[in-house]
Amino acid sequence: MSRSTRHRIAIIGCGGVSEMHFRGYLAHPDRIEIVAAVDPSPERREWVTETFGITATFGSISEALEGADFEVAVVSTPSHVRLVAVEELAAAGIHLFVEKPLADGVAQAIEIVDVASAAGVLLAVDQNFRYHYAFGHARDAIREGRIGRVIAIDHRELMWREVTGWRAEQRHHSLSVMGVHWFDGFRFILGQEADWLVATTHRSPALEAAGETDASIHVRFADIGVNYTQSFSSRVERIETIVIGEAGTLLLDYDHLEIHTADGVETVSNPWAGPGKPESAFLGLDDLLTAIDAGGEPSNSGRDNLRTLSLLEAAYLSAETGEPVRFQDGVL
Repeated sequence: MSRSTRHRIAIIGCGGVSEMHFRGYLAHPDRIEIVAAVDPSPERREWVTETFGITATFGSISEALEGADFEVAVVSTPSHVRLVAVEELAAAGIHLFVEKPLADGVAQAIEIVDVASAAGVLLAVDQNFRYHYAFGHARDAIREGRIGRVIAIDHRELMWREVTGWRAEQRHHSLSVMGVHWFDGFRFILGQEADWLVATTHRSPALEAAGETDASIHVRFADIGVNYTQSFSSRVERIETIVIGEAGTLLLDYDHLEIHTADGVETVSNPWAGPGKPESAFLGLDDLLTAIDAGGEPSNSGRDNLRTLSLLEAAYLSAETGEPVRFQDGVL
């Protein structure tokens, strides 16, 4: 089967995050046909039909399985109700592309991975910042030896961000919203797993959030140290990632990568950094579709994502205990 094979999919959960999925997939009709959308809210189902022209909408997964023919489900429900959705879909033999974070903790993520494995379906996670941020270009530059052996990474994302809805009510906040992207990105560009991590977190009274708004983290990948600062309460807005190597330095953000060496500066544009993240959502799903076509496991598999979630959970554990947290092959 070729990469141009067309797949029939359903989108499960039509909240705000689903918009990038609808827009990304509708832009690739040769690869994807959206045949169903599921949400318990009549208003959200009406929004899907009016905005994207999808008329086959359902109030539950069971109704969709009965009324539509699809082989892949994009699960964009809130993370705390995701296991139930995965269990029902996997039992029906549906391959799964799940929004991040895969689950609210590693134990439940392992359960989700095991459910998919037992059902014989593939499971991938929408770690779309591998494309939306310039991580992919940085990974290529490192693999090509452009900056020599990597010594350290410094990453900071500072902003004023007021999150509303169900996310603002969760016990874990800024790291679950954004940190899961950055942890995955560090793993992705380095191509190796973390040994240990230490973290502190803080909840700013200036924001109405139940969980942390700020965090400071240090992660060790063998002899490479990663310093990471996350803030939703900063009055200074800034985002950048600096990768220091023995022969050069990388500076990256969403729309480009700069490669600084003794020969000067080369700039590489990131074509997938557009607003709304539709193309990066498509590319993440396409990893899963390619694995379905070829009979392999996607690079963004649920099993791979256990290591990203381990970093996230370890950050919360370290912040609570004040102690470093160690990993075994990248997993708690």
